Amino acid sequence: MKKLAVLWLSLLSLAMSPRSGYFNVLDYGARPDGRTLCTKAIQKAIDACAAAGGGKVIIPAGRYLSRPLFLKNHVHVEVLAGATLLADTTISAYPSCPGRWEGIERRVYASLFTGFHLKDVSITGRGTLDGQGKTWWRAFLATRLLRKKAGIRKREAANPPGSPLKWPRPRVINLYSCQNVLIRDLTIVNSPSWTIHPVYCEDVTVENVRIRNPYDSPNTDGIDPESCRDVHIVNCFLDCGDDCIAIKSGYNEDGRRVNKPCENIVIANCTFRHGHSAVGIGSETSGGVWNVAVNNCVLKGTDRGLRVKTARGRGNVVKNIRASNLVMENVGTAISLNMFYGSRDETPHPVDETTPHARNIRISHITATDIQNAGEIKGLPEAPMSGVALEDMNVQAKTGMTIAFVRGVELRHVQVDVTEGPAFDVKKSTNLTFEGVTSTSPPAETPVIVFEDARNVLVRACRAYPGTDAFFLLKGKGNADFYLLNNLFGQAKRPYRFSQGASQTTIVEKK
Repeated sequence: MKKLAVLWLSLLSLAMSPRSGYFNVLDYGARPDGRTLCTKAIQKAIDACAAAGGGKVIIPAGRYLSRPLFLKNHVHVEVLAGATLLADTTISAYPSCPGRWEGIERRVYASLFTGFHLKDVSITGRGTLDGQGKTWWRAFLATRLLRKKAGIRKREAANPPGSPLKWPRPRVINLYSCQNVLIRDLTIVNSPSWTIHPVYCEDVTVENVRIRNPYDSPNTDGIDPESCRDVHIVNCFLDCGDDCIAIKSGYNEDGRRVNKPCENIVIANCTFRHGHSAVGIGSETSGGVWNVAVNNCVLKGTDRGLRVKTARGRGNVVKNIRASNLVMENVGTAISLNMFYGSRDETPHPVDETTPHARNIRISHITATDIQNAGEIKGLPEAPMSGVALEDMNVQAKTGMTIAFVRGVELRHVQVDVTEGPAFDVKKSTNLTFEGVTSTSPPAETPVIVFEDARNVLVRACRAYPGTDAFFLLKGKGNADFYLLNNLFGQAKRPYRFSQGASQTTIVEKK
């Protein structure tokens, strides 16, 4: 048996030798005790792999302590089952490098894995990457307090002297201008900030990755593709302290200077637990976000479900967004499409390059229970959101959906049941279609829909359930051109009512 064991180990060593394209970090001096710094040994293995023209760097079972590592072309790092790569917590030992943080190009701390201008790079395996972020979170909170005391508000300003952090925090994986990226099968925990952050990358796949960051850890997003093209995020489990997935493309002037969109993004078959948003777009959208598909996902305990957030100052456009087959439970706001991020100023502003636009957003096949707020769809008065469609939705929420400053909204076969207020509150919007819209148990003396300053509205094939006061209320003198077709309002006390000067002549056709 001993001879067989020796023979097996010899064959395994030969199979893992550099000649075969495998580079075992143990052969370069790594010690899997969780205390000895293995940075140089692992980096040597990566460099040797790249020098040989590519291959696989093996991190066997054990615990490895490391500072930032820099990936190379054609290198595949595999963290085997039972292996944990621990990020060292000595902040002063982390080098800085060029990067992008919160949509601005600036120096950042290097990450556990960092890469620039690479092709064919992979990080896979059933092992664990542990960012050991608690030290960084404390340093961030202390730095933020010093910034506040110094009156620093802008995100691009340097930190004041004496701050624990000189630059923005590391991520676990941070890649710039890379092509053909694969991140698969890993468990990643306790990230210092955003967990996986590809920037200016093309052909990125993140598959079967599990990310767990404490809910109260600051800015610990899960996966944030920024100004990337052709990204697939599939079969992942994300439990984060901030957005689980955030799609970004640059902040204000610097984002428009770089002018690179985030486009062609597919998110499918994922499970989201906690986090500020399950899937968020923005708020850094100054390069544009185009062509995003979200399908077949389960969301539980997130602050928001599907979110688009942009603001005056960003410019560019968010367009061609589709989401379908989402199941939500215990979510704060189910659907949040909001162009007023960080502002409540409803005064029209001049339209220029800093004005954001959002259009062609279609959401369907949603089941949402135990929801605090059904949703919001809010454009800007100078740039109304357009081409929004909600279809086949069933939402059980405390409060209903707000629609404002939108041009072209279609709600088809949407049921929103609430315990407070109207199911839908619509104002200052045009070209609206409510077809097959219902609320099975509206609160007493409360209309299902409130319209204020709404124009060119079609209400068709809608149904009032027993206990409904009025199916809709027209509020104020700004409503016009309402068309009612084939509705079943017989179980309501009255089909509609008017207040604050609204006139029945607003309803121009009734059948």
